[in-house]
Amino acid sequence: TDRRQAPLFLKITANNSRVATWDAKLGFVHPKYTAHQGGSLLVKSLCDIFPDGGSVPVIDLVVCKKYPQIYLEKIIDNENQNVVSNHLTEGEEAARQSQHDMNHQRASEKFADTARKECSEEVDEDAPTHWKEMEASHSPQEHYEKLGVTEKNIVDDWTKKRLVLLQSMISKSIEDSLKDHSSSERKSVPYIKVLVKAFCHSKQTARNLDHHARTQKISAELTIWRVSEEQLRLLKEGTVVRMKNLGVKSDRDGLLQLSAKSDTQMEPLSSEPTQYQLIQSGYEERCPRSLIRINLMSKKMEPTRAKREVDVIACVIKIQHQGDNTSAAYLADESGFVMKLERNHSSQNNDPFHLGNVEASLPAVVAF
Repeated sequence: TDRRQAPLFLKITANNSRVATWDAKLGFVHPKYTAHQGGSLLVKSLCDIFPDGGSVPVIDLVVCKKYPQIYLEKIIDNENQNVVSNHLTEGEEAARQSQHDMNHQRASEKFADTARKECSEEVDEDAPTHWKEMEASHSPQEHYEKLGVTEKNIVDDWTKKRLVLLQSMISKSIEDSLKDHSSSERKSVPYIKVLVKAFCHSKQTARNLDHHARTQKISAELTIWRVSEEQLRLLKEGTVVRMKNLGVKSDRDGLLQLSAKSDTQMEPLSSEPTQYQLIQSGYEERCPRSLIRINLMSKKMEPTRAKREVDVIACVIKIQHQGDNTSAAYLADESGFVMKLERNHSSQNNDPFHLGNVEASLPAVVAF
């Protein structure tokens, strides 16, 4: 059949299909095999996911590491249609949004007087005669008192209607003026990154020991776009979350890239996972390293970014600004070893290490 004339298309992707057993019957899969997954195929291992094989129908993931919330800022140049993207921390986003709101308020006040005058003239053209005569008199209040009951009702009704019309027209006029005179537009999307591993449901046996030994070493980086407060509470480290309809991207830094958008469903497992199951899945609780240990680890370059990441609890003894976009913090711990930690940030971020009042809080014990 010609493709353009076909009434129905069936698209089969690699991540949504599996090789059946040799004795499987042709036709629809029996509901008992997919009832717990809402009729979808449960992907049991990250090894079974193909980067270009379509979305992942259902998978149970262990949250191994949760990174701080980030904001994707896009500055759109309305004249040249150029888009500049920046990744901001919560502090940087708050500063940018505050500055944007302030600029918007100033621009609105600039156009407000002109908009109010033009809209008033346009609205007053349809005003009733009694209201126009009252406004043109030397004393509108005395003129109103001399009106009859019917004329007063007409004036009162128009006064209320005029107020509503003016508010609507002035708001629209200011909004149109801002669009015409604004050279750029700002959009911001919150997102969060989570390091995950596939959850191991079955107990270890001699038959599947090698398979689980390989799969528990495989991690993926999950990005949740437009993350909500409910999702932030759900995605706690050491919890297992069932994900439905995950997007898949190519590997980056040795990690499989998964993405959750508005059509992705997240829910906790019906039964609480045991500590044994979490360990078999490859989950390890965070363990802060000493500065001396981190120095020794830095001499051996790990192959993946996840292996190179470490947690540390140390005392910040000094912060030094190295230009508008770079700051350095000097850390020390009980070993007496001192380490320099550099961070690139926007020029508007006065607290790149999230210490609050920097001048008054040093030295301060913080976790990185």
